[in-house]
Amino acid sequence: MNYLLFGGQPDTGKTSTITRLTITLISIPFAFSIVDGVFSPISGNDFLILIERINLGQSQFIIINSATDDKVCIDNLVEFIKKHNDKNIDLVISSVRDIGWERTYFFSSLKFNETDANVFEIPLARVTRRSTSGLFAPAINWYETTLDRHINFIITNPPFNL
Repeated sequence: MNYLLFGGQPDTGKTSTITRLTITLISIPFAFSIVDGVFSPISGNDFLILIERINLGQSQFIIINSATDDKVCIDNLVEFIKKHNDKNIDLVISSVRDIGWERTYFFSSLKFNETDANVFEIPLARVTRRSTSGLFAPAINWYETTLDRHINFIITNPPFNL
């Protein structure tokens, strides 16, 4: 199982980035289907889902989790992974906090280390342009568009190969 993590402090766009990635994965050309959980593409809504597609005659499964804000959210992810233990989960996509007890609890609960070879973490940061300057909208657009292009490159190459 591989892990693609989006790390950062609160309000850095982890959920919105994971939401955009999920929309990409359930759209053509990836064409995954949601097989467990509820996904509402309204920005800011946290979700935990399992998606699947058949590729070259084999099922590919991805668990996508947007919330790791507290113990309950992390425990929900652990239980969801256990629930689907009978499937060969290819990838877990999740947010993770940058520092603090939440990060420590995340890695200890899931029983892997951030430096493991099957873990790829993308750090996210805030766009800090002031909206009064008129530059916030183009700056956030550039940030999200560039980030999404990089993510698309990452998920379509080893070790993810989607």
